[in-house]
Amino acid sequence: MRSRLVISLALLAVVIAGGVLNAHLTRSISDRYVSAAEELLVLTESGQWQRAADTAGTYHETWDETLSWLQMLINHEDGDSLSRALLIVEAGIRTREVSLCVQGCNEMKEAAQHLYHRDAFTLGNVL
Repeated sequence: MRSRLVISLALLAVVIAGGVLNAHLTRSISDRYVSAAEELLVLTESGQWQRAADTAGTYHETWDETLSWLQMLINHEDGDSLSRALLIVEAGIRTREVSLCVQGCNEMKEAAQHLYHRDAFTLGNVL
């Protein structure tokens, strides 16, 4: 009986530690891509198309690398939403349409914020 309690407490500690680590990781990724959306919005609104294209390409490359392992921890739909928004931003940059870039950046920011809020280690999400 006592060993079962010890095992249960150890497993509980592992689950809590994993949840805290996951929350920290998704928060970090979320913050990075929120700031990326804001950076891309500033670049496109100021007409710095080449710099915006280079920056978007870099963010897309790192997002693809991150997404390959991140989807084991988060909802696939959330990752796909950010991927689609990044594609919209890149399309807007290619066509030099500020309105499309603004739409994509807003969607990207929303999707990035959703990564953390949906998987945050909170009582509401645990229950």
